[in-house]
Amino acid sequence: MNLAMIGEIFAVRRRAFVLLAVVALADLALVLYLSVWQKPALERTLSEWSAKRDAAARGTERSAGLRYREAERDLAKLQERFIPKKEFAGFLSDLFGIAKGNSLRLNGISYKPGVIKDEGLVTYGLSFTVTGKYAAVKSFVADLVRLPKMVTLDSISLGNSSKTEEIVDLKVQLTVYLKPEGA
Repeated sequence: MNLAMIGEIFAVRRRAFVLLAVVALADLALVLYLSVWQKPALERTLSEWSAKRDAAARGTERSAGLRYREAERDLAKLQERFIPKKEFAGFLSDLFGIAKGNSLRLNGISYKPGVIKDEGLVTYGLSFTVTGKYAAVKSFVADLVRLPKMVTLDSISLGNSSKTEEIVDLKVQLTVYLKPEGA
């Protein structure tokens, strides 16, 4: 094959050679793009990610003391939420005050003492009924939930004895957690 023959083929198939040259240039441009810009950026990103992952792994090992201090702080906050047993009467007074503040009638409270032996806590299961308008009862329940002391709202039941009055009865069962004296 000589140069004259290649010239004739080029003259007849000019579009094919131009297309082949364009594809070859595009391939060369892509190879340059990948090798000059893409691969270094990928390697840099991977090394940054690996460094961050290693730092995070080392950080959890170093923060065991920090986690311990946070757990101690959380435990102290929990201990503050327990009501001292000698202040139980004050808590009952607060409960009556919450009912009165919501314009509700609280007739009486019955309670059943209990003990959580493993934790050294005393519990009182309280049962009572409040009577008043529905909006006031709803506000009373919201106030109970927001109490800063360790009190759990175990069950509530709402009833209306009269079909003509807006007055509803709310039966509430709470558990109050108390610290015994000297604890």
